[in-house]
Amino acid sequence: MPDADDGSRSLWVRTGLLSHSSQTNTVISCFWACQRSLRQYISRRKIERGLRLYEQHNQTAAVRTWKSALKTTCRGEDCFRLLGYLYQAHMDWGKYRDAIEFGHQQLGISEELDSPNMRAETYLNLCRAHASLGGLERALAYARHSLYNESGTKSRSGLVHLTVARVYLEMGGFSRALEGLQGAHKIATTIGDPSLELQVYVALSELFGRLQDSDKSATYASKAYDLSRSLQLGDLNSCHHRAALLRMAASLRRQGELGDAHDYCLEATRLSLISGDQATYTRSIRIMGDIYRKKMDIDRAFRQYEQAMGTSATLGDRMAQMEAMDGAARCLENLRLQGKICNCRPLEFNTRLLEVASSIGAKLLVRKIRSRLALIYRALGDEDQCNTHLRLASQTDAALGLNCGACGEVFGLQPASLEALPCSHILHARTTLSLDSQILWVLKTVNMLNLLD
Repeated sequence: MPDADDGSRSLWVRTGLLSHSSQTNTVISCFWACQRSLRQYISRRKIERGLRLYEQHNQTAAVRTWKSALKTTCRGEDCFRLLGYLYQAHMDWGKYRDAIEFGHQQLGISEELDSPNMRAETYLNLCRAHASLGGLERALAYARHSLYNESGTKSRSGLVHLTVARVYLEMGGFSRALEGLQGAHKIATTIGDPSLELQVYVALSELFGRLQDSDKSATYASKAYDLSRSLQLGDLNSCHHRAALLRMAASLRRQGELGDAHDYCLEATRLSLISGDQATYTRSIRIMGDIYRKKMDIDRAFRQYEQAMGTSATLGDRMAQMEAMDGAARCLENLRLQGKICNCRPLEFNTRLLEVASSIGAKLLVRKIRSRLALIYRALGDEDQCNTHLRLASQTDAALGLNCGACGEVFGLQPASLEALPCSHILHARTTLSLDSQILWVLKTVNMLNLLD
């Protein structure tokens, strides 16, 4: 038998069939390698074409191109990059649940490639999406995971600090929010990232606006707007320009500049419609409702809030829905105080809003709702319920930590000028002047004692 095998093998060699088979395998392998290279080349061209379409405000075509490229992409890095673009596009549209799906696909790729940087980026994406949906505790958990996997990318670290600050801002942790924003601003100025700096200014304007320091809110909004005009409005960062426009509208509305606020809000609405940014569109019509309410055009304001509530409910954006409901509740309160409606509808609406705000964890809004409910129950003659809501509102004050560290008085509930310290504490501006004089007196005393020694 061995001789027969050798003979048959030699026969194959003599006839050249064995070598021909090896050559065939080599050709097939070369063919498959060329096909893979061609597919990767086509996928990268599609990625670039999608970016160009997105910059031209043709977002639907861009997303369709990226999804087509995703089907033919073989390399994990390219798939991760594509999913990142799709995530950002859906975040810009306000489709946060779809964005979360792309984030989970990114997480799977980052685990397969065992890349800490990819994991850090993915957890940041999931953090941002869940924060927009109102899942604040889950957002904080994802932020911690992102920082744990971070390996030296300062820009991403700054975004994590910014996102955490926004979460604490919604939860009413203003000192912790300020701490995160100060950290993000330090990173932005260190690495020279104007986009990150712009977002920090927008968040600082929001922070001081909620604490009723209109001047500081307007100052930071102006800084954000000035920076946004220096960025290219067609790139993926254009959503930050729209955010800056909305902050200008909100801060000017607080200062009573209703005409200018209306113009900024209209421009934000126009750009959001062009770009398909449903989240910004929802907030713009809500802020337009605030402007009409300030003008005492209650009917028109209420219609704006109703539209914002409907759009946010469709998107699943609980934060925007809560803000629109609060605006509608303020309209109902105005009508109640004018005697145009009875107490029943405001009572029912504020009770429902209290459930939404409590489930999200928005402590400052919970306090305001309880104060409104106390007034409604007092008008109904139910002193027990009135006192209960007043007591719970005062307990919320303690949880919010809105006591000035210098004078001990509460800040953020009435319009007042505030000052943020480098240690992230917030004080009344009037107390910082006396503190400065006391510090100077202590320093002079110490210097005199040193001279005597």
